[in-house]
Amino acid sequence: MTKEEKLRIRMQVSEILDRHCRWCQHKSYVSVCRQCPYGQQMQELSMPLWGSDADDDDPYFRATRTGSWEPEDDFYLINHYGVQPIEVISARTGRSIQSIHKRIAKLKGGEPA
Repeated sequence: MTKEEKLRIRMQVSEILDRHCRWCQHKSYVSVCRQCPYGQQMQELSMPLWGSDADDDDPYFRATRTGSWEPEDDFYLINHYGVQPIEVISARTGRSIQSIHKRIAKLKGGEPA
């Protein structure tokens, strides 16, 4: 899958989030509602991004990273935390499991992950 295809999928998911999920009372901040048709559509759209055929050139399989989180990392974290195993999220973002738990807590407003 090319970088452009991945970007197109992420933009489609982001558009659904902006249009339908932003003001929804049932959506939690760190996961997508699996009961909602829009949540199901986002999961179907993003399924190719979850593939296990990752190669070393894929920027989502990076060496361990430190420093500030990019908006793309937050987006990935918000939409995959609780859906994908923490080890997969760690591999995709290049962050340690501890770092991911801290970031989720920060995104949730200080609550423990």
